[in-house]
Amino acid sequence: MNYIQKLVVERLSAMPPNVSFSIGGSGDFTRDQLIQEVNSNSKIGKVMMDMQIEFIKRMPNLIK
Repeated sequence: MNYIQKLVVERLSAMPPNVSFSIGGSGDFTRDQLIQEVNSNSKIGKVMMDMQIEFIKRMPNLIK
């Protein structure tokens, strides 16, 4: 597991377990399902990692 995967898993783990996410046309996923997708480095996991990295990059501009 690389450091980006670890970072995203930690960020997802900090969220309540009943949170769900809609990933484009791929459907809805629970927090735990997304953690599993990230851990397996699946297509959905990669989308989630990209989304989280983009959010982290934009965060300084969101906190003005």
